[in-house]
Amino acid sequence: MSSAPQNAAPTAVSAVREVEMKLHLDPRDLSRVADLPALKEKAEGAPAVRDLRTVYYDTPDRRLFLGGVALRVRQDGDRFVQTLKTINAATPGDSAAVAIRKKWDWAIPTAAPDMTPLDAEGVAALVPEDARAALVPQFTTEFRRTTLLVRPDALTSIEVAVDDGQITAGNACARISEVELELKSGRIGRLFDIALTLQRRVPVRIGTESKAEIGDRLVTGRLPAPVLPEPLGLTPVTTVAEAYRHIVRHGLRLLLANEACALAGGDVEGLHQMRVALRRLRTAIRLFRPLAGVPDACRAGNDIRWFSRQLGPARDWDVLLSHGIAPFAATEKAPADGIAALTAAVREARRAPALAAVEAIQSPRCTGLILALGAWLEDGAWQSGAAPEVRSQLDRPMAELSGPWLAAQHAKALKAGVSKAGRDLDSADAAARDRLRRRLRKLRHTAEFFRGLYAETATVPFIAALDTLLGALDAEHDAAVAGDRLRGLSADRPEQRPAAEGTTRWLAKQADKRRKALPGLWKAFRDKPVFW
Repeated sequence: MSSAPQNAAPTAVSAVREVEMKLHLDPRDLSRVADLPALKEKAEGAPAVRDLRTVYYDTPDRRLFLGGVALRVRQDGDRFVQTLKTINAATPGDSAAVAIRKKWDWAIPTAAPDMTPLDAEGVAALVPEDARAALVPQFTTEFRRTTLLVRPDALTSIEVAVDDGQITAGNACARISEVELELKSGRIGRLFDIALTLQRRVPVRIGTESKAEIGDRLVTGRLPAPVLPEPLGLTPVTTVAEAYRHIVRHGLRLLLANEACALAGGDVEGLHQMRVALRRLRTAIRLFRPLAGVPDACRAGNDIRWFSRQLGPARDWDVLLSHGIAPFAATEKAPADGIAALTAAVREARRAPALAAVEAIQSPRCTGLILALGAWLEDGAWQSGAAPEVRSQLDRPMAELSGPWLAAQHAKALKAGVSKAGRDLDSADAAARDRLRRRLRKLRHTAEFFRGLYAETATVPFIAALDTLLGALDAEHDAAVAGDRLRGLSADRPEQRPAAEGTTRWLAKQADKRRKALPGLWKAFRDKPVFW
């Protein structure tokens, strides 16, 4: 690795803001992209083809990656370019499905990393000096890139890069078969338009991991991890329209961030978080519907509901395993042999629903839903084309409307707890308690949307009481679903019946305990002061 003389001053280079969307394609479709008439008619010049080889560097303990940056040297013909780029640097205000990162580029003389530019102000802290001597090659990318500059309109310029190759880390490798859409100028919404244009002609899937992230997984051998919801960044000056964009982006981002984990199958939490994201999206769209209308993507067939239903059955079997069979197996009453056989039977029963969930995630319908919803949101016609009286509402501070909206959801939950669930929740029928659970779930999502507009000292006690009550009702619902699954599973398998019935009885006892606690939990929630 080259270094500078002691008296040499590092060249100051400003960070470039990179805005791009990644789409995965079948390798057999890659060659079709640059020749699509829909792109060629808006292209500026002919496609350019280059062979690129890139080596990524880090310390053996992955200090750079864990610090949120990647250092690489790319060979393009006889040129070498060293790049430092932030990894997964999306912030709560960024657009969903679009990666927004910072990067610094330096032309260097050889393939060896040059430490001199890393002394520049604003960069030095990202690659600590004591880590530089320990930098070693981690993985390599080699691919052929075909680029086309597309101008959808006079103000927009998008580079379409078709990459075909592979990532290699030791004996592990991953295929590169993707299209990167990089916004050079113009509005982010145009990226969604181009992606939809491609999706209508070539099957694509939205990519959520950079080459650096995939390479790091090859190095470590780790499966993709689930991503939990991040706090929303609403402030007292956030307008209603800004809040809506932020909330929907947040839901789409959570959905996409957990896709890799759900597809890998190593952690069932990924699938659960995808369903959480879909529920949040449905709640937000319903909540803002009087002002923003209904997105076109949600009109035909209500695809958010469809997608959630495709993921539900696999999640039900996951809950049975984690919240039913596993805790019962830890008790003294569980027959060891019977439980082991039952667990194997449940895992086998889960196989088909899990495959259906994977098929739905990878389907053109899912990709089309996300792209269409993103395009609708970023285009902003729901705001710019709104009637004057609606536009004035969208331009108001969100804090002026969040209170009445929360109060309305709270009132519906209280009504469901009294008139539908009866005087005593523990003696109410299961259907009434489930209706209450659904009302509380909508209130919980709404509270999460707007909690940043209020003092934390006020929001925490209310949400804690709500979560405790909702958790008990969720557990009862899960136990009921688990019991149904067990009865259906053992109906045709007499050998599974003793273990299934034992698990069902155990679940019923736990449900009885929770029901007895419901009146107290309900009273604690009902009497808790609201924060709006």
